[in-house]
Amino acid sequence: MRRRTEVPKWAQIEDALAARIGSGELRVGDRLPAERELCDHWGVSRGTIRQALEGLATRGLVERGVGRGTFVAAGKVEVRLHDVAGFTEQMARAGVQASARVLRAGNAPAPAAVATALGLEEGAPVVRIERLRLAGRLPLTLEDSWIPSARFPGIEGLDLRGSLYALMRDLYGHAPVRVLEALEPVVAQAHSAEVLGVARGCALMLVERTAFDADEVAVEYARDLHRGDRARFLVEAAAPVPVS
Repeated sequence: MRRRTEVPKWAQIEDALAARIGSGELRVGDRLPAERELCDHWGVSRGTIRQALEGLATRGLVERGVGRGTFVAAGKVEVRLHDVAGFTEQMARAGVQASARVLRAGNAPAPAAVATALGLEEGAPVVRIERLRLAGRLPLTLEDSWIPSARFPGIEGLDLRGSLYALMRDLYGHAPVRVLEALEPVVAQAHSAEVLGVARGCALMLVERTAFDADEVAVEYARDLHRGDRARFLVEAAAPVPVS
């Protein structure tokens, strides 16, 4: 800590922590020491530490959550809507390790909207899988997927912490090759806010997706909630080639 300087102590601490993040000493998803530890280390008050952490949060370098602590932020994740790729592959492109926390996985009768999307009769057996997707340790996306049981028997009992699309491809031979997606801005409700670690009413992006295999059979219907402060959506389009 530089004592003889016009730079406030909190700004010096902010810069020191930012340098550790920039050098890779603190990586995406790493949890910063608790405020009390930082106070003891720097010999300053908790208010000074909180100013430093707020400065890092404003710069998008850290993520702060009530009761969860402060983590190195992943920045904005680029989601390519024209590319059929799951969360795991998207994170790999960003150089971030992806993981999943399974919130539910079990059989259920298909509600009307799900049945329509999957081309099934209402009430047909489907598997519902709800997962929290993380980049490092940071919660980014709440996935709610519905899969036809007839094509993927027993998938609910498998290890669902990795790529769901990889399981569909490698174990069942029905890899998604085309997706139809619709985007809609929404706000976090009680359940999604709690799971994603954001305040109720925060901006989220709902991506409603139907995925099809090579036989043009619907193999997944999903409603994914992406954190608005962590996702950036990319769409690529091309003009049709004129027929001569």
